[in-house]
Order: sequence, then structure tokens, then C-alpha cells
Amino acid sequence: MEETAQRLVDFARTMALSFSFNLVMLDDFADLKEDTLAVEPGETVAVLSEYLLTTLVAHSDKLDRVMKTIATLNPCVMVVTEVESNHNSPVLINRFVESLFYASAYFDCLEACMDRDSPHRRFVELTVFGEGSRIIVAAEGEERAFRSVKMEVWRAYFRRFGMEEADLSLSCLYQAELVTKKFTCWRHCTIGVDGKSLIVGWKGTPIHSVTAWKFNCE
Repeated sequence: MEETAQRLVDFARTMALSFSFNLVMLDDFADLKEDTLAVEPGETVAVLSEYLLTTLVAHSDKLDRVMKTIATLNPCVMVVTEVESNHNSPVLINRFVESLFYASAYFDCLEACMDRDSPHRRFVELTVFGEGSRIIVAAEGEERAFRSVKMEVWRAYFRRFGMEEADLSLSCLYQAELVTKKFTCWRHCTIGVDGKSLIVGWKGTPIHSVTAWKFNCE
């Protein structure tokens, strides 16, 4: 965390931004409260959420609490990155098929982009997809903790909090394409747009979504 903090501070310095890094540790993210974040009066707030909200889909009350807390911060923008797949169906066969297509695309991506003896690849295959797929397909009730949903579900949910989806600039899309082209397997990576959201896929199968949401700043 200290290394991450220093990189952020150094990057902010190159842009002449006043920046400080304050680490907040929570046993349960649903316990997040406005006063734990030490936001100074007059500060501009932006929120980055990467694969967090999916972990709360199974607990709608906790998800609502987190979103209400974020709303009280009155952020000018919230950037959300999530899994672009529906693993929340109550029907087993639907979850199985969706998980099969998603995992197949991801494993194909790993095979093309990472060495087979890579420890990072082993972690993703065994921990993320091995245990994750078991929970998605075989678990029920409280044990089924991973319940990703697609962008149209998040759109409907965010509108409940008065959030509006913001346009991604052409420079954002161009930058995304530049990043993919740094890798030898970039030709199989697909960058597309669904409405105002960026969809990252592998050989046409959606993998991740990136969206920006606006709150009303006063």
C-alpha cells in the first residue's frame, strides 16, 4: 500500500495536483461511513469502484448502504469497472452456461497472453476461476457470494440514486486501444461501446465493463 500511495503521489505531482493518500481498513465494506473518509470541506471527490459492487449484489441492503454513503460524499464522478456477465440467475443451467462462456473466453485469453508456468496465471486459474466457478454454479443462498450482473442491471440500479451515465471521451477510447496494443495478443482483444460504457472483451465475448457516472455537484 505504501508503494501504491507513493506512485499516486508522484503521479499527482506531475500534474500539479494537491494529493494525499489515506488508507481506510474495514472488515466489511458495508460499514463504510462518510466520517471514516476524512473528506475536507470544499474538496472535489471522485470515486473509483473496481469489482467491488459485485461482491454486494447478494446483500442488497449492504449495497444500498454503500451507495447511499457514496452519494452523501457528493462525488462529481464515479468510475465503475465490473464483470460483464450475468452470474446472478436463480436457474442453475443459466448460471452454468453463462459461467462456461465467460470462463472459456478468459482461459483462452490466459493461454494466449501468459506463460503456463506464470504464478499469476496459476492464481487466476485456481483461485479466481476455480473457486469462483464452483461458487457461481454449485453454491446457493449465502454461500453464493459472487453474483455479477450485466450493465443494463447496473444502469437501472444507479438511476435510483439520481446518477447519470457520462460520455467517455474519444481520448479514453484511444488510450484503451493503445494499452491493448502493448501486448502481443492484442488482436484478439475487443474494445467496444455499449451506450456510453466501454466493453472490453476477448474474441467478441464481453469480459469487463467500464462506465463513468455523474452526480450533481453543488
